[in-house]
Amino acid sequence: MIAALLPLTLSASAADTAKLHTDKVMAVPVTEKKILPVDLDQAAASQDVVLPQQPVHMTADTFFARNADGYVKSRGNVDIKQGMDEVHANYVEGNMKSGVYHTKGPVVYVNETNALTGQDVTYNSQNGSMSMDKVEGFMGPTTYIRGTDAEMYDNIGYVKHGLITTPHAVAKTPDYYITGDDIRIYPGEKFTAENTALWFKHVRLFTYGHYEGRLDNKNKTKHYIFTLLPRPTYNSDDGIGVRGYADVPLNQSGDLKFHASYALNSKNGLKPAAQIQKDTKIGSFRFGYSKEESTDNDDNIWATKWPELEYFAPRLHLGDTGIYIDSSANWGRWAEDGVKTGTHKGFRTEITHTPIPLWQRANVRFFAGYRKDWYSTDDAQRRDPYSGVILNQGINDRLWTSFWYKKHNVSGYTPYRFDTLDDPRQHGLSIGYVLTPRDTVIFSWAQDLDDDHISDRNYTWVRDLHSFIATITYKQVDKEWQVKIKAKDFDF
Repeated sequence: MIAALLPLTLSASAADTAKLHTDKVMAVPVTEKKILPVDLDQAAASQDVVLPQQPVHMTADTFFARNADGYVKSRGNVDIKQGMDEVHANYVEGNMKSGVYHTKGPVVYVNETNALTGQDVTYNSQNGSMSMDKVEGFMGPTTYIRGTDAEMYDNIGYVKHGLITTPHAVAKTPDYYITGDDIRIYPGEKFTAENTALWFKHVRLFTYGHYEGRLDNKNKTKHYIFTLLPRPTYNSDDGIGVRGYADVPLNQSGDLKFHASYALNSKNGLKPAAQIQKDTKIGSFRFGYSKEESTDNDDNIWATKWPELEYFAPRLHLGDTGIYIDSSANWGRWAEDGVKTGTHKGFRTEITHTPIPLWQRANVRFFAGYRKDWYSTDDAQRRDPYSGVILNQGINDRLWTSFWYKKHNVSGYTPYRFDTLDDPRQHGLSIGYVLTPRDTVIFSWAQDLDDDHISDRNYTWVRDLHSFIATITYKQVDKEWQVKIKAKDFDF
């Protein structure tokens, strides 16, 4: 075959070496050029390597084995191990020749990705399959499951009826969860469920049909059906409201997603957002429509952005120094009450580092950045080189303090209140004290360095609500209240 494709190829065995060096010319036969068909499946099969099956190890307080037929029975602290699979029970009987083992009562099953408990398990060491009457535990680090009639085969889990939630919500009746039929779990990859419904305690919020969630934590993906849960909010400008969001994957790899969010307030109505996001090696791109609340100030100003294109560069780490750079850019049309609608474009970059330990319970972090914005309204521009430092000092296990300083050297202006900077030059401090394992109080104070007035004097109570965290803040200077509730497992 090779000779047919390469007719000028020369070959010689060890016995022909002398003749090869003495002859000036060798006659090389040329075969007819043609391609011979090859059975690729047969060729691949001939190269397959079959690894030996890993042995099964069993230990117990009492052990009985019958060599004639392979029957075994164990009682008390029974441990079965095969590779990364472990089964722990109080009673096991089975057959060493068939590799099938049965347990009665509670059983613990552990492998590299799962930690499950069940009742009345049948385990086949020949193919790694398993069945349980009841099952509960973790499939990967972010997903808790509880159900009936469970099976596992080829490392794929099947649950006939069950519920799924996140780690902090686990309880006899979880704070929030989805129920489903025919749940299929692909450890480290994804899970699917049919006839799903989202619940908050005993209240069913809505039904969904087919649902698919990621288990690989790729791109920090969260279960979007949970993020839709309405979280209550309150502030003096917006009134009482609820908020939620979802990042719905649109392809198998998860790098294309639909981002949707909502804020429903008693004073300002519905504020939705709908955007498409694409994650690439050079960064993330997001395009769509949104109504967003100001983050540069505390005035709760809303702006409508349509269309809006945003770019977020990958974080750039400077070796092992702990220093990193974040950058972003955006372009779009902005609309705000009382301001002419116009085009905005801008970019921002910031350099900072992981906190540097100083002495016991103390660390410091410096940051610096540059931001520039262009506005078609009034042909305005704004430049903002800024810098600052944050010093944290723990006093003991309950008491901590934080001191900070920031300076924005703003030139130019913005025609919008939405991105107007509050108090560009400030310093301040925070003092926190842990009252109970569930309650923390924080006092914050800030002073404007331009005219020395006190810009903030806030009192905050933080309450642990099992799977949620509630913060209630009274802003004494502004005479305003603010209430926020965040979920531990998906609001970051």
